[in-house]
Amino acid sequence: MKNFIGSRSLPDMIYHAPESIEKLFLLLSDAARPFRIVAGCTDFIPAVRTGRWSFDEEVTIIDLKQIKALNYIEHQGGMVHIGACTRLTQILESPEIQEKAPVLARAVTTMGSWQVRNTATIGGNICMSSPAGDTIPALLVLDARVTLAGPDGEEEMLLKEFLTGPGQNTMEDNQVMTRISFPAMEKNETACFKKIGNRTAVIISIVSTAVRITLEHGVCRNVKIAMGSVAPTPIRINRAEAFLEGKRLDQEVIHRCGALVSEEISPITDLRASGDYRRDVAATLVKRAIAECMEEKE
Repeated sequence: MKNFIGSRSLPDMIYHAPESIEKLFLLLSDAARPFRIVAGCTDFIPAVRTGRWSFDEEVTIIDLKQIKALNYIEHQGGMVHIGACTRLTQILESPEIQEKAPVLARAVTTMGSWQVRNTATIGGNICMSSPAGDTIPALLVLDARVTLAGPDGEEEMLLKEFLTGPGQNTMEDNQVMTRISFPAMEKNETACFKKIGNRTAVIISIVSTAVRITLEHGVCRNVKIAMGSVAPTPIRINRAEAFLEGKRLDQEVIHRCGALVSEEISPITDLRASGDYRRDVAATLVKRAIAECMEEKE
């Protein structure tokens, strides 16, 4: 008999937790029934309960969290590498992330509860590919790349090319994400992450933003702005980035940048907020994030 969760039933399951990538691919090659790859499993029950995932028969769950080769944080040659099964708590507490990618650590602080962060993984958050995924805007301004592995070998791509739509990405059924990589931030760079939701804690973003700026004698260089929950995927805001490039920050410039953000995004109306509200909030969040970056370097 199936176990019921809310209005939907939890399917009969066979659970596997391979301890190596080799054992993982053996399981995938032998999978004759429907399967789902997870990495922490914090989204499995919510996805079944809301109907995002449904299974007509017994499903095989393959959980990657026991694969130690996918759990690490390294800083080498100016690059930061994070294994896809690294827990969010490990990222939050990592000295390397705090120093080389503080915008990612700040995004993680806003995600879920301590219990969720102790189990959820960065790869799982990315592969769910939610428009509201909070690690993604931070990783977009870090110019992150992701590595996918499958029977035919590895491929690496920009994170922004990996995401294709709400809950959709380029990963094939027999592939897994193994690594996230990005250049370490420099000392003359500053970055900020902000989000807003309908509660003060454990919230899904109504709108989120990450801003990264290099300030050279008060002039903006290498500007990067990303937003979540304002388009089918988290996106970079290219027109606003180009507008800030080479300008000195003042209230007029910041205000104009916020207006450009509002014009560039395409938010939807759903149960959590209207499209018009998201458009207004997006402009406000970006202005606040830029102002905070400016204050940090003053």
